[in-house]
Amino acid sequence: MRPHSSSHSVHGGRHELGQNFLRSSTTIDTIASLTRATSGPIMEIGPGGGAVTNELYRLGRPLTLVELDETRLDHLEDTFPRAEVRHADILTTRFDRPVIVGNLPFHLTTPILRRLLRARRWQQAILLIQWEVARKRAGVGGSTMMTAQWAPWFDFRLVERVPADAFAPKPSVDGGILSIDRCSTSSIPYRDRSDYHRFVHAVFTGRGRGMKGILSRMSITDQRTLQATLDRNDIRGDALPRDLTPDQWTGVYTDLAGDPAPQNARARQHSRTHPKPATATRKQRNSTKGHTMRNDGNAKRNEKDQKKSRGSVLGTDPAVTGDAPAVTGADAAAERPVITGELPIVGAEQAAEKLQASIPGASPKSRSHDKGRLQAERGFMNQHQKPQQPQPRWNLPRR
Repeated sequence: MRPHSSSHSVHGGRHELGQNFLRSSTTIDTIASLTRATSGPIMEIGPGGGAVTNELYRLGRPLTLVELDETRLDHLEDTFPRAEVRHADILTTRFDRPVIVGNLPFHLTTPILRRLLRARRWQQAILLIQWEVARKRAGVGGSTMMTAQWAPWFDFRLVERVPADAFAPKPSVDGGILSIDRCSTSSIPYRDRSDYHRFVHAVFTGRGRGMKGILSRMSITDQRTLQATLDRNDIRGDALPRDLTPDQWTGVYTDLAGDPAPQNARARQHSRTHPKPATATRKQRNSTKGHTMRNDGNAKRNEKDQKKSRGSVLGTDPAVTGDAPAVTGADAAAERPVITGELPIVGAEQAAEKLQASIPGASPKSRSHDKGRLQAERGFMNQHQKPQQPQPRWNLPRR
């Protein structure tokens, strides 16, 4: 048995449920006329007392009412017997009707819109939401990221402003009627929706001054192609992301970010069918690292290995390996410097003799003698390496 209509819902009162019931007949007629221009079954979100439901029920079309407040279910079933009444939360309910109508709770507008835009079975939506949110979704005064992300597939239109006095209880802000129509055709395929959303998110959250600065930092293409794309879509370099129209967003994405996926797929397929040799990859990596001690050492070892391999295959030809032929006698002394590239250094033997000559006064005995003498002068004891201190008189042994 359901609770009496005057009791509070288990989900809270009017404030917790965001119940601001519409009482303006002008606004109700506007919503009814917009719904009359559509076709197919209707789903109403949060019928509440049934002010808008009365006009929708008169259309004679299949009607589904989704209400979270269980205290109002009996009234809705008794007043609208041909309507389907669902006791459910709109955040978990499927949008399975072509036309969606509703006076959305102001504090749940964005979550409901996100779920609504991701659903694919509805065609038109007439929503009464907060005024500022309705303006942003319609792109008045600059669009938001969510509007730009869904603009290729939906047409957002701001109908009119609804004053706060049209609700009971009166909210702190005005409302607005937003109309959303699903586009029959789109220049961007729906399968590319995730890639397009990531592109728009990267642009809105990117750093830089204007669209040209943001796209330059993203490193999508070169400056000449980027400037040509901006000129082709009539976008100024200092324009902000919120200033772009849906057609401009579509053009920029198609020109800059629409083709990399097939190219990357072809590159991955080529790498799988034609893998690079390990040696070639290692040489390319070392060449890009620059000259370091480790890279130079690796290069020298590779050069030695190549010489060894050539020597083992081609033999010990002096013209290939650089080894000198075996020469004996006087011919060795005459031929060796010419073949190996070694040149005699004039005066090298005399310099070596001078370096090996003894230095006067530098014998080990004299150095040790000088060290001991210096230590004795400074008061150090040779056997303990400690300074000598005079014994105090009261430490002398008794006789």
